[in-house]
Amino acid sequence: MLSKWDDYPIHQAPLPATTTIGADAGRYNRHWMAMHDKDLTTQVGFGLSVHPNRGIVDASFSVSRDGKQKSVFGSAPLTVDFDMEAPPLHLEVVEPGRVLRVVVDEYDGVAADLTFTAVTKHVEDSRMRRDSGHTLISERLRTVQFGEWSGWFEVDGVRTECSRDQWWGFRDRSWGSRTTGTVSEGKDSKHKSAIYFAWTLLRFEDECLLVAVNENSQGVSEARTGVVLPFLAEGEKAYGDDENLLRSDVFHFDIDYVPGTRRAREVDLTVGPRGAISRQIKIEPKVEFLMQGLGYYHPKWKHGTDHGGAVAGSDTWNVAEADPARIENVHAQQICRAVRSDGAVGLGLFEHVAIGPHLPTGFGEGTTS
Repeated sequence: MLSKWDDYPIHQAPLPATTTIGADAGRYNRHWMAMHDKDLTTQVGFGLSVHPNRGIVDASFSVSRDGKQKSVFGSAPLTVDFDMEAPPLHLEVVEPGRVLRVVVDEYDGVAADLTFTAVTKHVEDSRMRRDSGHTLISERLRTVQFGEWSGWFEVDGVRTECSRDQWWGFRDRSWGSRTTGTVSEGKDSKHKSAIYFAWTLLRFEDECLLVAVNENSQGVSEARTGVVLPFLAEGEKAYGDDENLLRSDVFHFDIDYVPGTRRAREVDLTVGPRGAISRQIKIEPKVEFLMQGLGYYHPKWKHGTDHGGAVAGSDTWNVAEADPARIENVHAQQICRAVRSDGAVGLGLFEHVAIGPHLPTGFGEGTTS
């Protein structure tokens, strides 16, 4: 079927631009975005996924503050032009590669109008493929960019104004095919595969740093990225020239876990010294953000779920009471303070999920240590 995108010279196959190259239900295209205040009291997250072979777009917006987290969810039939909205949630690309706008129409006490403005280039993070038997579980590309936020959000009558000098953040884009953690996982895979993922985005005064790894149960990397992102100069294009960035795939996360859990208490990150990057960083988590608040492993709002039409809903959590061993809670982000070995202090995010066995850490089946 043709769409407005067919007037652009972007086709990679003799097909309409929005026609997928395969029929698997895991085919997707996703935006994830997050922001935090520089005092590290609050994390706000947003996600929107297009599922073309399911004919669905779903989205979520979540705020974690003072030990409470509240989310709004939306799901809607996918339009012919792949419009990025699942009311009450909307995403607008204001300037490709640089400026995006998130709007949440008031729903159950939550509303927002927030704009992301890039401060680094938009770069490729990593590509990954995972199989279960003969079945493709994940094949995707992810990209990352650091930015600053402006606008406002409101939760249960408390309105927060946001300015770029006080609210920092990040975004990623990913696309390909993915069933892990979605509604497709249990029936489409031979068995539920083990997951080990560690990802950090850190902003210092002189640079931004991205480090990410996916490993299988034996600790073999399926995707591995370390890259330094310099700040954009005035008028500089926000994408391209990736080959000039400093990169390394030699790094190690030494995670000190909260006893009995797979939740990080503190992280020592070493990058290099082989190659162009040599960094030693201590990461200190401050605020916890449950990723089920953006649909990951949520019992009702899991990505790709067909709700039978346009629907919206909400959910709330007392984060301290959310059992980190339950499958819906094991995946979490933590905004953090980071200290480099040269004394430089940065702010950012550490994301981690470990499900099933992982030989290097000694994890067995399940979600506890």
